[in-house]
Amino acid sequence: MNDNSFYQVYFNCKLETKEEVHNFISNIVCQNNSSIKEEIVNQLIRREEAGSTLIAEHVMLPHIESDHVKKSQIIFIRLAKPIVTWDYQIEDICLLIVLLLKRNESEEIKKKISLFTRTLADEEYLNRLLNSKERYNFEQEIITI
Repeated sequence: MNDNSFYQVYFNCKLETKEEVHNFISNIVCQNNSSIKEEIVNQLIRREEAGSTLIAEHVMLPHIESDHVKKSQIIFIRLAKPIVTWDYQIEDICLLIVLLLKRNESEEIKKKISLFTRTLADEEYLNRLLNSKERYNFEQEIITI
């Protein structure tokens, strides 16, 4: 999938902890500025403290709206192995669907994200993503949204 597209896919990622996931996301947002990376991680943590981002068994939906996000996008992170313990209540995370929204985003992009989030209510769609063993099949599920 094109790195410049609205959707980005990271398939079989070797991330083992919530902290590694947060750092991975912050690197996507800003590769060069360590203080901005730290702020992104803090925003992700604060969002999770406000309420769980677990949307289905094995699926997390980390999301932030931030001045540091330069391009709104949806990032799919399919883990190579499940994160056994996310926190004291959540375990066995296999898939992360990350919503990064830049502050003051256009209505068109907000609508696009809103339409996408409705697909997440489809349990069968999430199961197809979770059960895709090949990157191609995984990407085909995303393209057909």
